[in-house]
Amino acid sequence: MRIRSTKPEFWKSRRIASVSWDARLVLKGLESYVDDNGVGVDDIELIVTDVFPRDMFSNPRETVARVTEAISQLHQAGLVHRYEANGDQLLYISWWETTQRIDKPGKGRNPRPDGTFDYKQSEIRESVASPPVTLAPGTGEQRNRGTEEQRIEKTCPVGPDDFMDWYMAYPRKEARAAAEKAYIKARSKASHEVLVAGAERYAADPNREGQFTKLPATWLNNGCWDDEPLPPRNTGPTTHAQRVEAASQRMLRQLQANDTEPFMIEQ
Repeated sequence: MRIRSTKPEFWKSRRIASVSWDARLVLKGLESYVDDNGVGVDDIELIVTDVFPRDMFSNPRETVARVTEAISQLHQAGLVHRYEANGDQLLYISWWETTQRIDKPGKGRNPRPDGTFDYKQSEIRESVASPPVTLAPGTGEQRNRGTEEQRIEKTCPVGPDDFMDWYMAYPRKEARAAAEKAYIKARSKASHEVLVAGAERYAADPNREGQFTKLPATWLNNGCWDDEPLPPRNTGPTTHAQRVEAASQRMLRQLQANDTEPFMIEQ
C-alpha cells in the first residue's frame, strides 16, 4: 500500500458523483493498492486483504461482495480499466497522471492498457466498459488503436467529466459504451461546449419525439450537433371520422370561395 493524494476536484467531479459511495471509497483504496504507474493485479482476494483487512476479518462475505460490486461500477463509469496481459488479469486507474503526482515513480512490472510500463510514458483516460481485453506485447492492432486514440486526445484533450456532462444533456440514455467512443472521436471535430449545446438544443426541440430520438452514438457519429431544428411532424387528422370531417370542411370552404351568394340547400 502506498501514500496517495486526493485533489479538490475529486469531490466536485460529475463522474465520481455518478457512482455509489462504496465505489468512491474503493477507488481511493485502489489508488493506494496499485503501483506508481497506476497498475494493479485484478484479484479480489488480494485487493480486499490489502485495502480492507479488518472488514475481511469481521465480515468477509459482505466485504467481498461490496468491493466486487464497487469495482464493477468504477469500470462501467470509465474510472478503472480491466484487461489481461501475459495471462494476468490487471486493472488500471484512469487519468492516473492527472490525479496522482509521483516524484520518483518505481519502474512498472506490469503493462498499462496501451502497452506502456512507466509513469507519464503515455496518458490514458477513461475506459469503455467491455469484456476484459487481452493485451499481447507488440500487437499491431492494439498499438494502432492506442496510437489513434492518443492522436485524437492530443488534438482535442478530453477532460474527466466531459463525456458525462454531454451524456447528461443528451435526451436518450442508451448504449453508453458506444456513445463514449463516439464522443471521443467527435471531439476531434468539435469542442465540448459545441457538443453539449447541440445536445441541449436537440433535447429541447419541441418537434422531437421520444420514439424517434437518435441513439447517442448515432447522433455523434453523424455530426448532428450542427443540425437545423426538426421540422414539425404531420399533425393532421388521424382517425376516419376526423378525415371525413376535414374533407367536408375543405369542400365547404371551396364552395363558399367559388360562390359569392350565400350557400343555400335546395328544397
